[in-house]
Amino acid sequence: MPEFQPMWLTSSDGLRLFGRYNAGDGAKPLCLCLHGLTRNSRDFEDFAPALAEQGFPVLALDMRGRGESEFAKDTATYSMDTYVRDCLAWLDQLVAKSAIWIGSSMGGGIAMYAAAVAPDRVRGLILNDIAPEIDPRGVENIRKIAGKGGPIRSWSDAAQRCRDVNGHVHPDEESEDFWLTFARRTHRQTGPESFRSDYDPAILASLGGGPSSEDRWKAFDLLREIPTLLVRGALSELVTREVADRMMRRKPDMGYIEVPNTGHTPLLTESVALDAIFDWLAPR
Repeated sequence: MPEFQPMWLTSSDGLRLFGRYNAGDGAKPLCLCLHGLTRNSRDFEDFAPALAEQGFPVLALDMRGRGESEFAKDTATYSMDTYVRDCLAWLDQLVAKSAIWIGSSMGGGIAMYAAAVAPDRVRGLILNDIAPEIDPRGVENIRKIAGKGGPIRSWSDAAQRCRDVNGHVHPDEESEDFWLTFARRTHRQTGPESFRSDYDPAILASLGGGPSSEDRWKAFDLLREIPTLLVRGALSELVTREVADRMMRRKPDMGYIEVPNTGHTPLLTESVALDAIFDWLAPR
């Protein structure tokens, strides 16, 4: 698969932000990949090359406070307004008028917000297990497990932590290699026997904040003219099937695919997800 090119951007408030760019064939629109709350661009290290092989240039971002991007000096900037401003700056740097925004969880929320406030910059949306209304029980579960647990002294420890926390999301995944890869995507080694989750703990203060559900539904209604695909994990603890059905009633042209026996969030490399995404992207 094609190798990614590391890219850097200085944000409007002086942070050094990181992105992973996979070149396409130049004839298809840019895909902008945005990760979830505590994740980073490595979530897309298999998905992005697969898109690039289809001809789409892909930029996967480390949002501020995650991965290779710097932590925010002002933690109040861990907000939708700032995330969207950072993303638009990336598009400007690439001289891209618009992109297909592909967002997992929080990244999908950023994409929907961008479509509401800057619709000319959003050519299409792929929402990975995110909706205008999310189950508060799922949010509370994330709050309980994020940043919790004892010290991690090896990659094996990190893999076991990932399995303990995310095993219910990927119940079919039993191999040690899967969970070790998961750990390397979500953790960072800081010493000979010292590892940590690869994000600024201050981002957790924003969990559950932001616009109200009513305001998010209003923003969703502004997507009428924007092609949209919803990918939902059949076992999702955040997006219920009832809410997905409500989204489809309010936007009848929205595409929908459900990834079986998978929770929040699908990897997007599952065959059913990848096939649906390629089919949806084909006419773009």
